[in-house]
Amino acid sequence: MKNALSTLWLLLVATLFVTSCQEEEPVNEIPGVSQSTWTTGVTIAADETSVEYTFQAAGPWIASSQQSWCSITSKGEAGASTLTLTFEPNTSKSERTTLISIAFPDGYKGDSFVVTQEGNTDAEEPVEEGPAVNQYFDDFLANYYLWNAEYKAMERDFSLPYVNDSQNNFFVKSLVRLGQTTGANNLDYKNGHLYSYVTRTPSTRTAATRATGEEIDHSDQGIEKTMTDSYGIVNMIAINFVDQYNQSTGTYGLGISAIYPGSPAEKAGLQRGDIIAQIDGQDITNYTAAYYDLVAPAAGSTITVGLNEPGIPTHTLTTTRLYPTPVLAHEVFGAGGARIGYLNYSGFDAAYDNDLLLALRDLEAEGIDELILDLRYNGGGHVISANMLSTVIAGSRADGQVFNYYRYNDERMDDVESTMEETGLEYDAEVERFKEEFYYGNYYGADLSREGLDLERLYVLTTGSTASASELVINSLRGIGIDVVTVGETSNGKNVGMEGISFRLEGYTYEVFPITFQSYNADNYSIPATGVTPDIPAADWDQSFGYLPFGPDEPLIAAAIEDITGIKTRAAATKAATQPAKRMLRIDMPQLPQQRPQGMIVLRDKMLEGENK
Repeated sequence: MKNALSTLWLLLVATLFVTSCQEEEPVNEIPGVSQSTWTTGVTIAADETSVEYTFQAAGPWIASSQQSWCSITSKGEAGASTLTLTFEPNTSKSERTTLISIAFPDGYKGDSFVVTQEGNTDAEEPVEEGPAVNQYFDDFLANYYLWNAEYKAMERDFSLPYVNDSQNNFFVKSLVRLGQTTGANNLDYKNGHLYSYVTRTPSTRTAATRATGEEIDHSDQGIEKTMTDSYGIVNMIAINFVDQYNQSTGTYGLGISAIYPGSPAEKAGLQRGDIIAQIDGQDITNYTAAYYDLVAPAAGSTITVGLNEPGIPTHTLTTTRLYPTPVLAHEVFGAGGARIGYLNYSGFDAAYDNDLLLALRDLEAEGIDELILDLRYNGGGHVISANMLSTVIAGSRADGQVFNYYRYNDERMDDVESTMEETGLEYDAEVERFKEEFYYGNYYGADLSREGLDLERLYVLTTGSTASASELVINSLRGIGIDVVTVGETSNGKNVGMEGISFRLEGYTYEVFPITFQSYNADNYSIPATGVTPDIPAADWDQSFGYLPFGPDEPLIAAAIEDITGIKTRAAATKAATQPAKRMLRIDMPQLPQQRPQGMIVLRDKMLEGENK
C-alpha cells in the first residue's frame, strides 16, 4: 500500500509537469465559438419577438439566458450551429438586459454577450426597477433554488439596494423573508441562519494568489490557493469570567480552538486551549472587537497577548501571509497494541487537496490499523474533496458504488434530460435521483483504484459545527457498509448543498451560492435535519478547564481511543498546572465573514459561466 500511495504521489507530480511543459494550448483556453454573427452588445426593439445567430462550435454546447423574458435554444452539437432567442414584449418604459452564455461540456472556452431590449415608449406608467444585480439574483433563484416554487410565489422587493455587506442585499433578505413567512426553506434558513450566500468584490481585484514551487505538485481542479494575512489562529470562543456568585466580572477571555501549523501563533508557543485574557496589556472588555482583531487581523498588524494563567509570559504576534490549510494535524497514536491514525481536517477546500493527500499518505506509510477523523469544526466545502477523502478511506469497497444521490427542485427533476446534460450526472430511475459514484479509478488524473486505506471502520469526531460535506462523508460511507462511529456532540444536520454562479456587473464580481439540492447516500438515506447523534457522547468544551490540546488526553480523541482499545486512557479533565484563575462561561461567537468554502458545494462549469462588464 505504501508503494501505491508513492505511485499516486509520483503520478500527480508527473501529470502536473507534463501539463505545464507541453506547448499545446489547454482545452479550456481554446475558444469554443468562432465565426459568430452576434456582437458583444446586441440591442433589440421592445416588441421584437425573436432573432437568430449562427456560429461554428468546437464541440457540443449549452446556452443559457440570465433572464426569464428571453428563452433560448438550449443546446447543440459541434459544427455549424444556430442560436435562436425568443423574447417577451417589454411593457416597461425602462430598457432591460440579459446575459447570453454558451458553455462547452468538453471544456472549450465559452462565450457570452449582452442583449439589451429597449423600453416601451408607449407604456402608460414607468415601472420602478431596483438595482440590475437583483434581476440576476432573482432569475438564478427562480430556476435553481431548491424551494423555487415557493420563492416565485412570494412577492419580492426588487428596489432593495446592494450594500456591501453579506447580509444586506436582495438575495439574502428575500431568502430570509421566505423562511420567516413560509418556513418552506427551513433546511436553508435554519435556526435563524441562512446557509445560502453571496459575495461581492471589485472586478479589478486579484481573486487569488497561486502557490508556487513545491506547493503545487497536485492538480487543484482549477481552484487556487488563496493567501491570507493571519496570526495563525483558526478560530476562538469568547469566555465570560464570572465570580463565585456567577456574576460577570466585566472582563472576558478568548479561548483558542485551533491554530494553523507553522503560523506565528504556533511559533510563539500558543496552542489549543490557551485563553487570551489581555491584549496589549489591557483586560478584554469588548470581546467581539478582540475576536476579530485576533482571527481576522489587518495586514502588518502586531499584537501582544497575555494568557489567563499566572506566571505565563506574554506573546507578541505579527501577521504573516499564509495559506490557511484545512489539514491542521495528522499523527499516529500507539495504544493497546493498535496503531491509530489521527487526522484533523477543518474544511473541504479543494485547493488544499494536495495537503490532504500528503497527510493520508503519511498515515498509510505508518501502517495504521484505525483512523480517527476529526471533523469537529468542519463546516463543509467542496463535494469533490469529500468524495476523494471518502474514496481513499473506503478503498476497494468504493468500487462502482454510489457516493451520493442528488434531488433538485421539482422543475429540474421533471426535466431529466436537461438536468443530466447540465450536471453531468446519471439518472437512477429506480431511486428517482441523480447519482454520483465514488472516485474509484479516477480523480482528476490520479488513479484512486490503486490507493485506499481499505478501512472497515472509521471514527469521526463531531460537534454542532460539523456540517454539510462533513456529514456527507459520514452518510456516504455508512451507505456502502463502512462502520462509521461518531464521537462527541450532535452534528449540524445540514443535508442540503449548493451550486453557484459567478458574474460581473458594473465593476463588481458576484459569486452566488444558493441551496439547490438535497443529498442522499446509496441507501437513499438523507442526514436528518436534527443532525447525527453521536454513538459515543463526549463534550468538546468543559466549563472547568476549557479545551485541551489535540492529543490522546483530549476528551473526544480519548473517547475514540478507549472504544478502539477497550482500555480507559483519559487523563483527569484538568490542565497540567492548576484550575484557571477565574471561572468561565462560554459565549458563542457570530460567524466570520465568508472566507473559505462552507456547506456542500458542487461546482458546475455551465453555471459558473457569465460576464457582463
